[in-house]
Amino acid sequence: MSADIPPTAILSRTIYLIVVVAAIGFVVFGWKPLQWLGVAGTIVFLGLEVRHIPLFQALMAVLLVSVGIIVGVELGDADPVDIALSGIAKAQIFLVLFFAIQWLQTPASISPALHAVRRTVVSQPPGRRFLYLAASGHILGSVLNVAGLVLLSTMVERQKDALLQRRMASALMQNYIVASTWSPFFISVVVILIALPELSWLDVVTGGLPMALIAVGVSWLHDRIRYRPRALSDVRFPSVPLEAPHGRNLTCVFATLIVLVIGTVEWSGLSLPVVLGFVGPLFGMFWMALIEGPTVPPWRSAWRVVRLVYGRIEGLRSEALAFTASSIVGVGFATGFPMDAIVPFAGQGGWIIFGLIFAILGLGFLGIHPLVSVIVISEAVPPTVLGMPVQVVGLSLLGVWGLTTLVSPVSGTTLIMARFVPASSYTIAWRWSPPYTILAAVAIGLFVYAVWRMELY
Repeated sequence: MSADIPPTAILSRTIYLIVVVAAIGFVVFGWKPLQWLGVAGTIVFLGLEVRHIPLFQALMAVLLVSVGIIVGVELGDADPVDIALSGIAKAQIFLVLFFAIQWLQTPASISPALHAVRRTVVSQPPGRRFLYLAASGHILGSVLNVAGLVLLSTMVERQKDALLQRRMASALMQNYIVASTWSPFFISVVVILIALPELSWLDVVTGGLPMALIAVGVSWLHDRIRYRPRALSDVRFPSVPLEAPHGRNLTCVFATLIVLVIGTVEWSGLSLPVVLGFVGPLFGMFWMALIEGPTVPPWRSAWRVVRLVYGRIEGLRSEALAFTASSIVGVGFATGFPMDAIVPFAGQGGWIIFGLIFAILGLGFLGIHPLVSVIVISEAVPPTVLGMPVQVVGLSLLGVWGLTTLVSPVSGTTLIMARFVPASSYTIAWRWSPPYTILAAVAIGLFVYAVWRMELY
């Protein structure tokens, strides 16, 4: 490691590693001191890094924590310290997930196969470009999460035609975020599986994939109706096919990763974040060794990944604060939420489904991350109170999660895309996205309602 690294950065990175190890150890062995070690580590980590967090995010976290504690104390007569500590304890597992994903994103950023995919997509003629962009954004995003979005967003940045650039940016975001309905590498699936433990991975896949296809179809129709008639011309370039070795390599890497993760979850019975905490580092090092080839010793490839991941750990500060604050507010609302106010609506499926979807969507428009809404709803209003099958509630939450990030000016999706197009995250969220988001939300709501009415769950 470089001698120029500030001591506080080294301390923050070390503490984050301690939190990850403690969280995994507590899940595997159930030893309570490990949980409290993780809680203490989370508090120290956030204390060291809070000065580097954007002011708006820090103020929003303080507001959320305050609201959660006030609700829990005033309506649930709970102890504020207990609420805070319980929320921090619940958040540790998500810190493990962020850490695990870093190991996959590091080799992905330099993968020749992924760069070949990008060249192929951008070279497609207008008739096929949307299909290629949608498929690549969805598939790469479903495995690499935000790394897939960043990798493909660079080709959006190079477009000189303003309308074409906007079309490509919208298509990429829309088809990337719908992977949140089913992919185990998206935080949405992890959160909802933890929040609704009765929900199984099979429920997520069988319900989430149709919702993803519906949202992709709506995206295509929206593009044809809203943008295509205004596109006077498209500059044509020679199409670059994806070379067979790159396609095979990428397919093998992704298929192996998915089989390892899902297979380990089913075999061990451990939660998805914990499995990713085990699989992610080993797979990332193995992937880097494959990329660098036999001319580089495997230990050197592995050490390169370790250095790159370790050097970015403190960059997870914003995610750590957001999830910790959301967990605290969820615990507070679960303690003090007035259940009697919900009872009259129990069993009214259509109203509940669309009410959940558009309430979360509306809060996202105001800057409230779906994480907060989902945790509060799942903690405070369990499916039994709503009189709905847990699968129907889970599908409603999964279906709206990604759509909410499109209309939120402070979500990772809009903030990342704002780096590559000449538009602010507010323009992307509040002007570009609402028409598609509303259409997709209605279509997904109708699908979930049909699933409920046909008693498929």
